[in-house]
Amino acid sequence: MTRRLLTAALVAIPVALMAGSPSQSWKNTAPESFRANGQMTAGEGGVASAIDIQVDRYTPDADHEVIVKALKEGYAPFVEALRKAPQVGSVKLGPNAYAIRWARQREQDKDHRRVAVVTDRPVYFLGGGAVDAKPIDGFDVALVEFTVDNVGLGKGTMAPAARVKAGGPTGIEIQDYSGKLITLMTVLRNPK
Repeated sequence: MTRRLLTAALVAIPVALMAGSPSQSWKNTAPESFRANGQMTAGEGGVASAIDIQVDRYTPDADHEVIVKALKEGYAPFVEALRKAPQVGSVKLGPNAYAIRWARQREQDKDHRRVAVVTDRPVYFLGGGAVDAKPIDGFDVALVEFTVDNVGLGKGTMAPAARVKAGGPTGIEIQDYSGKLITLMTVLRNPK
């Protein structure tokens, strides 16, 4: 998948990342957790896994602005600012948990909202163990975005090892290590 297609597929993340305080107005606020069933297929095989997303709180506007400013300065300042941000939740894949340093939500319509989270390190390098694998340097974060309805059901995508930069038609470009996103076939908001 090309960088342009990945950017289009993850358009919700740049909108949420660049948006201000109105994106935090949804009635279902943190703490909350979600369980997603992710899968990725390729010509010769695929992978599937359950992914748990715990949002303890959504990123406050002041912390959000620091990260947005850093992203405009470049990838290295973005990653540094992200890693300095307070932990606001976690993404769990198998036995491993990854700190969420940025989480935002935005009302999509009266019955749906879009949630986007960014971890401070990659979650998985699909294809990274191959003999001829490309270098993993520079793919320092993971991004998850999904839409849920007011009942708590939805779907989304995940870039498990990503590189992020300012630019493109949406204000941000995202490139995943594998060139293909994990499809979150189902997302379920866990009851409180």
